[in-house]
Amino acid sequence: MRFATLLALSVVFSVAASAQPRTSAAPQHTLSIADAAVSTSLRAGGSDRNAVPGSGCSGYIDNAQPSAKLTVEGDGPLAIYAVSGSDTTLLVSDPAGRWHCSDDANGSNPAVTFARAAPGTYVVWVGTFSPDQAPATLSAVRGQPAW
Repeated sequence: MRFATLLALSVVFSVAASAQPRTSAAPQHTLSIADAAVSTSLRAGGSDRNAVPGSGCSGYIDNAQPSAKLTVEGDGPLAIYAVSGSDTTLLVSDPAGRWHCSDDANGSNPAVTFARAAPGTYVVWVGTFSPDQAPATLSAVRGQPAW
């Protein structure tokens, strides 16, 4: 089965109290993939501190611009992850509007995985644990992260 995906990178984390990340905003990056992994380099972080309530996960992102948007066709396993020399976090809004947050899935690198990802658009923010920005690589793959 062929899976087509469109990846656009953007930084986001869920709303704790202040402004909510804008899932409709244009992302920093857009990539397309089919049955393969895709990745792009970006600057993680921003000046807006956000957290997914009850998750124990928080980070600094740019509420106004996601790191990427990933459009998925078909269903199957999906991993969205970031690698950086700094402590990064990952915020993902799935096609149903549910928020997923990750911090330290592999060392200080985050990953959000779906056993059976629903078709649609995933909006992604790569954040930093501290208010400083950092270089990072955002990747998406059908399956498990390739750390």
